[in-house]
Amino acid sequence: MTTGRPSGPPRGAHPRVLLASAAEVLGEDTVADWCVRLVLGQERADDPDLAWLGGTEDWAAYWRRVWGARGLLYVWDDSALAAVSVALRDEHWRVREMGLKVVRAHGLSELTGEVADLRKDDNARVRAAAERALRST
Repeated sequence: MTTGRPSGPPRGAHPRVLLASAAEVLGEDTVADWCVRLVLGQERADDPDLAWLGGTEDWAAYWRRVWGARGLLYVWDDSALAAVSVALRDEHWRVREMGLKVVRAHGLSELTGEVADLRKDDNARVRAAAERALRST
């Protein structure tokens, strides 16, 4: 979305670089809150440009949830735990997989039960990510 905020960093940068830049320019709390809202499907008209997350407007809607979860890999706030739980139950496997990566990155042992259930997911990538996440919690 185009807003009065600064434009995002150059496209193609690694997500770690994009999120570090976003946190510096927009504020870490703002970015974490935005990522949570993306995961929850609560995007707002005044949200930053998706380029901060490596995204564009022309991708399928579920990618916003994926990008929001990916953002939480690099910009974390404990208030995001509930959104990660929602990501683990998302209808699209890519969102579930990214949610598991967040669990692993932050050692979110509070979600161990939900992660364990995903070892039986229909998608092999989600099952593998669940196994990796369980080893880190």
